[in-house]
Amino acid sequence: MTFTLGTGEDRALVIRMRGDEPVVPSANSLPGWVPGSRIATGTIAVVRALHQARQGVGGSGAQLADVDGGWDVSIGNVVLSSEGVPTCVGHGELAPAGDGVYRCETCGAAARYDRQP
Repeated sequence: MTFTLGTGEDRALVIRMRGDEPVVPSANSLPGWVPGSRIATGTIAVVRALHQARQGVGGSGAQLADVDGGWDVSIGNVVLSSEGVPTCVGHGELAPAGDGVYRCETCGAAARYDRQP
């Protein structure tokens, strides 16, 4: 995630998921970032919501993942729609490209989608 500090400077913050729990490395945190602070609580809620959206609404067990060498899922370009369909946030549903990969025909965003029963 990228934040704009009070100085006008942009600062990137890396947040990794461990299971269903967002983890922020302490060396990577922002000034004023402490557990329970408004910025920490709000940011963690957003990351958790994005993570759940990528996995499918209602815990369907479906898994959406980046393709080898890609980052569209990680940065939020590709999510699962409320119907559980891999979707480009800018252009709509992705087209099947084979071997469990789906690709946006407009911008090329791609994801691997594993539908689990």
